[in-house]
Amino acid sequence: MLKRLFILLCCLPSVAFAQELLTLDMAIQQALKNNFDIQISRADAKQAEVNNTAGNAGMSPNINATGGVTAGTQNVRIDFIDGRTQRVDNAASLNYNGAINLNWTLFDGGRMFLRKKQLNVLEDAGEARLKEQVQSVVSQVIQTYAMAVLQQQQGIAIDTGLLLAKTRMDLSKLKFETGSSAKVDYLQARVDYNARQSDSLQQQAALIASLASLNALMGEDADRPYSVQNELELDTELLPEHKELLEQLNPALSIAKFNAEASLLNAKIAKTAFMPTLALNGAYGYNNTQSQSGFTTFNQSYGPNGGLTLSLPLFRGGNIRREARIASLQATQFKLLYDKQSVELGKEYRIAWHNYKVAVSAYKLEQQNIEYAKENLFIQKERFKVGITNTLETREAENSYVQALVRYYTAAYNLKVNETKVLELEGALVK
Repeated sequence: MLKRLFILLCCLPSVAFAQELLTLDMAIQQALKNNFDIQISRADAKQAEVNNTAGNAGMSPNINATGGVTAGTQNVRIDFIDGRTQRVDNAASLNYNGAINLNWTLFDGGRMFLRKKQLNVLEDAGEARLKEQVQSVVSQVIQTYAMAVLQQQQGIAIDTGLLLAKTRMDLSKLKFETGSSAKVDYLQARVDYNARQSDSLQQQAALIASLASLNALMGEDADRPYSVQNELELDTELLPEHKELLEQLNPALSIAKFNAEASLLNAKIAKTAFMPTLALNGAYGYNNTQSQSGFTTFNQSYGPNGGLTLSLPLFRGGNIRREARIASLQATQFKLLYDKQSVELGKEYRIAWHNYKVAVSAYKLEQQNIEYAKENLFIQKERFKVGITNTLETREAENSYVQALVRYYTAAYNLKVNETKVLELEGALVK
């Protein structure tokens, strides 16, 4: 009977979960492609990349072209000093003009070079934020997928108890009908069977909720059905990273470092406001004026011109000094935030690594315990068949085996979650 029971249990996943199989790798790839948070972060990183140009830093000249035409008519009277008078009604006038203007900052106290360095840092920060978001989403996908696997496995454990209760109920009924057992044994078995059915329904609802959360992370319709793997690949041999290397790998700490560097450059930029600015100005212009009245009826001019402009700030109400001081304080603040983040990372990693080691030990312990529970169940079932033990003792063995299954599956889930947290802090979930 027990052998037939385990054969039925092996068939349960294919019967209960006939939907499309979604592997963990498939879920991760889908999330990397469709997750909205990743797409938003990717757009932000692209903006930082597009902004990182010499022109945006102020290194390039500005060249503008202008042009215009003006036409009109006027009633004109001009009295000359020698007594002559000129009177023209509806005198037409026409003016054409155009120019190409150049403005190029040659020196601004080094502001343009500092700004270009800052744009480089901001682009690196955008890439780090994208990597952090990718790591975060992948971590969420793995943990949510692991929860779905756990819910599916717990469903199997509950269905195992359901089949065990069904078998015991059938045997108790047969013994009661043949007069070899009391009716209370059959009634207790029936109650246990109904309770397992209720647990099974609740577990299906929990599995559906986990799959809905997973679909949201993948950018899919929440109602799209999947079946997940029966178990996940677990790594029980991770080794801790060195602290200095960890600081280089963790995206969140990289972001804090880039923010501190950008803020320090901003403080240096603010100080350049005390320096003079030298700019080159040039133009090539054309002007053509035609008129039916006045001293000249035709005037045309064209050609280049240029010069240098020096600007030196003398007094702006103390705002330059104030802005430089504020920028310096902000740089100090971001440096402190980086130092704080570094300390927090060390604490989080130490806790995560300790939890991982505990999870590995618990998982290995439950691996052993499940074998003991399985053997105990087999012995109790055989004793119950020949009438050596009663239904309560058999029920206890069944419950112990189901609880051992649940603990084993839960230990596997905890191990996967803690493994994922360690790898996320190391920035190793996605290379």
